[in-house]
Amino acid sequence: MIPPDTIVASATAPGRGAISVIRLSGPQCMQIAQILSGKTLKPRIATFGSIIFKSEVIDTGIWIYFVGPHSFTGEDTVEFQGHGGPVVIQTILRSITHLGARLAKPGEFTQRAFLNGKIDLTQAEAISDLINASSSSAVKAANNSLQGHFADQVDSIISHLIALRTQIEAHIDFPDEDIDLQSINAFSLTISNIKTNINQLIHSAYEGAKLNRSAEIVLIGEPNSGKSSLLNALARAPLAIVTDIPGTTRDLIRHELLIDGLEVRITDTAGIRSTTDIIESEGINRAIEAIQTADLVLCLFDERHQQISDASVQNLIGIPSNIPVGLLNTKIDIHREPIDNQTRYPLLKVSAKTGEGLIVFTDWLLEKLDLATHAETPFLARQRHLDHLKNASAHISAADNHHLAVETIDLVAEDLRLTQNALSEITGRFTSDDLLTSIFSTFCIGK
Repeated sequence: MIPPDTIVASATAPGRGAISVIRLSGPQCMQIAQILSGKTLKPRIATFGSIIFKSEVIDTGIWIYFVGPHSFTGEDTVEFQGHGGPVVIQTILRSITHLGARLAKPGEFTQRAFLNGKIDLTQAEAISDLINASSSSAVKAANNSLQGHFADQVDSIISHLIALRTQIEAHIDFPDEDIDLQSINAFSLTISNIKTNINQLIHSAYEGAKLNRSAEIVLIGEPNSGKSSLLNALARAPLAIVTDIPGTTRDLIRHELLIDGLEVRITDTAGIRSTTDIIESEGINRAIEAIQTADLVLCLFDERHQQISDASVQNLIGIPSNIPVGLLNTKIDIHREPIDNQTRYPLLKVSAKTGEGLIVFTDWLLEKLDLATHAETPFLARQRHLDHLKNASAHISAADNHHLAVETIDLVAEDLRLTQNALSEITGRFTSDDLLTSIFSTFCIGK
């Protein structure tokens, strides 16, 4: 149930800026706007005016009025676009709350849009995902979700489930009538098709989930192999201490970088070697743990290596896994002798000092992380979406395994109901207040 009060918040980021947007939503928003502006606002027409409180002009800007349900929240909504000074914004907010509005909670505008049926839960989450997108591909996928592509696929499966449940439960209502073989075959085929569609949606959701976070890159190498220098060169800032003393880096150093529209998190690690130093040993253990969750591991080799074998790589990263690996020949400004690469992994050459090879390396990095193929991912996804899809898959598989007959029809019907409930939780048509609180609490204030 939507609270019958009026909320207000600044919809722009904290700090100074040229313009700020103050947003009100609720039954009193028009009354408050008319008191502050001294004008009668017309729907969807920008009106130049001021904010006057206690006979003092606080700011001058543009008023825009949206009549519910034809607004983002589905309620009467007013926006004031004024100057972006923090003191001005806070003064305006105090004036508005003095007139009866209250400060909005994080995500409360979007939550009201969801509760008023303007958007479903996947579209609400897509708004937050769009704001926090870590790559241009994620922006595209978030917009697809916002336009309803994800929800449409879920709704399509649900509609087939409803049709199937209607027919099966009709047989339950008339237990004296046997289910003919033709009906059993038709029901079984529909269940199998729904199962296939859910599994295909899970695959797409996995791809969408990859886009919903920064790509994790881990730098691994022996002490003084150039890991910290490479991080500094990519960041164009002295993030990590660089010395000739082995073991300088003893803990994980992480930094977010934006490379050609792709947000990546690069982790610099302690040099891998045998050591009796307790602190350095802990740093090496953390480096090994970081490898397990990486999207890409870069193994660095300098002039001390004439050749690189599978054993050389295994000494750095441990037991081979399905994590993509790349090799870097570092310090080529001081040593240009070619390294014999005897592994299946690609080898690139870079100099963190001069920048030689960095452009080729970053181009390869983008291709290796496969963002080009992800550009066709139809929607973004979250872990909760994957959890509900897996739950739906388990229930539809159970229904498929019952081998539909008079004796099992009740069990099949129950599994189909649970399948539908799991899918409905994705879009929010069947959900709990606790889940809504958890989701919208992660939003920006004013959104």
